[in-house]
Amino acid sequence: MSHAEGELAPAARKTIHALTALLGLAALALWASQAWRERFLCDDAFISFRYADHLARGMGLVWNAGEHVEGYTNFLWVLLMAGGLRLGLAPESLSQAFGLVSALALLVALFLAGGSGPFGRLRGALVALGLGAHGSFAAWSTSGLETMLFTLFVSSATWRFLRERREPERAPWVAALLFALATLTRPDGALFAGLAGLFLLIETLRARAGGRALIAFSLAYALPVAAHLLWRLSYYGDWLPNTFRAKVPGTWIDQGLTYLGLYEREYHALAFVPLALLAFLGHRRREAALLATMLAAYLGYVVSVGGDRFEFRFLVVVLPHFTWLVVEGASTLAALASSRASRLALGAVAGAALLAFLGLTWRGYGWQGGAVEGISPIAGVRAYCERRMEEGRFLRASIERGQLPKDLVLCVGGAGAVPYYTRWTTVDRRGLNDATIARLPMTERGVVAHERDAPRSYLIERRVAAFDFANRLVWTSQQVQGVRARERDGLPLEIRAIQLGDEHFVFATFLPEAELAALFPGREILRGPK
Repeated sequence: MSHAEGELAPAARKTIHALTALLGLAALALWASQAWRERFLCDDAFISFRYADHLARGMGLVWNAGEHVEGYTNFLWVLLMAGGLRLGLAPESLSQAFGLVSALALLVALFLAGGSGPFGRLRGALVALGLGAHGSFAAWSTSGLETMLFTLFVSSATWRFLRERREPERAPWVAALLFALATLTRPDGALFAGLAGLFLLIETLRARAGGRALIAFSLAYALPVAAHLLWRLSYYGDWLPNTFRAKVPGTWIDQGLTYLGLYEREYHALAFVPLALLAFLGHRRREAALLATMLAAYLGYVVSVGGDRFEFRFLVVVLPHFTWLVVEGASTLAALASSRASRLALGAVAGAALLAFLGLTWRGYGWQGGAVEGISPIAGVRAYCERRMEEGRFLRASIERGQLPKDLVLCVGGAGAVPYYTRWTTVDRRGLNDATIARLPMTERGVVAHERDAPRSYLIERRVAAFDFANRLVWTSQQVQGVRARERDGLPLEIRAIQLGDEHFVFATFLPEAELAALFPGREILRGPK
């Protein structure tokens, strides 16, 4: 407790406690309302669901039976989904439940991380409110991806690490295990763990920490992460996930800056960087130094890989870091006063700055329109996934009715809901789940993670029966009338359609006519335009 807090009158304490409770409730209310309004599933989540489904059914962590390709970057998340499937729980609902619980736990953890005493709890409530007001944070709580669990692990590990440094009697390995869980949830967790380890190493060299703490931290982190790396090498034959090879052929700083620029356009974060830097002048400057270093290093990583395809998913993990720095900076500004008059003046400035930050954060979300430079808003991600889920379920029902075969080779670009529901052997034309395509040379940059494409020769080699040439497999009768001739690598595609009630299953094929007819016995196969 600070000296100023010790001088508080009982009435002032009660007022601060009441304000803290009110802000905490407001944080929960804002987050819950936005998460409900913006709830959605991401089609990419179904990639994890497919791996989890195969594991739960005894096929192993594979995309296609017998093909050991690591097309996911969220090992722990896939295991959680597989466990749910074994218990009979649908991953669509389970993943959203995990995301919501993780977000709620994170808000509570940040509230408690504000520190002890009335002002500490008030700072924690303000950090929670800043996150609760953030539309992107709320939206990604329900995406079906590991985003929120990863954020919870990174933040919990960071705050536990800082507490272990303040209280050396605490076990020095708990934070390391949390960092390990973060890394097993997403490989990016290694960056945060590495910076925490570097921080501890510097303290050790300065004789602020004993060598035992550094050894305990290193072993507690390295053992589970190294075990997973060795398993990956033995199971998939590679040190890196296949998705990394497919998505990151090299640095792409221009696109990464575009990604951050789009965030700035929506949330105006740069205006509050000076306020965040004031945290270095406060009594929690060590915390500020670590959080700011993690924030800067991670943003540098995001810029170097070109950002992400989806809205601000990659930035969610450091939103707690930035929000804490802004709140701590405002608290430091208010504490710089040396007289009652200056205290009132600086307190008013700090309060106004925080109100502006919270207001712009709350109003910042609401990206309208289509994709910008290959980056899609939540609305577009939601609409696409809903359509693909509808297609996948329709095709699954057709398979179960015997209208479509249980086994065929499909090739899609949106390798999520449709492969998950149909359970067909699937070639991912973008290479996320295909080692051959992921290693194809890239001639030019385009949309992140959509820059490689399966060549015609490879589709013939894989004996692809149904190629999703238009990113749509289920067409209405009216839509079928508008199907146009298409080409692939300079040659016309053989487009076919099979009527399924009022809908049509429309695809291009690379199989000979006799083999295609044998695959759909008794079904009329309509020819499309050439």
